Amino acid sequence: MSDIYNILKLLRPNNKWSTVNNTFIWEDDISLKPTDNEIESKRIELLNALPIKRLRRERDEKLTNCDVYGLNDFPFSTEEIKQSWLDYRQALRNLPSNSSPQLDDNGKLINVNWPIPPS
Repeated sequence: MSDIYNILKLLRPNNKWSTVNNTFIWEDDISLKPTDNEIESKRIELLNALPIKRLRRERDEKLTNCDVYGLNDFPFSTEEIKQSWLDYRQALRNLPSNSSPQLDDNGKLINVNWPIPPS
């Protein structure tokens, strides 16, 4: 039921509808009700967007975990180490445009070449 709820929030955010005992009830002008095709198209669109959303979430976590290395005043021991962290962070930021992420049967992100953090 959460799928239809989220889909209707996106398709018809200003219309009135509810659910009772897992049954969807349209409470607005019937001509405004989305068709089964519209609902299915939006469901597929949302499903197809999951891999890139998951990629961005995991990428953002990796960036957050190394934010300290992006600070201008972080005391790197050498310029080479500093540059390697800057390159790593840039590679993380580039992942969405450089990847074709997919989810396996268990919902795990695949088909992503994660950059290796500097040691």
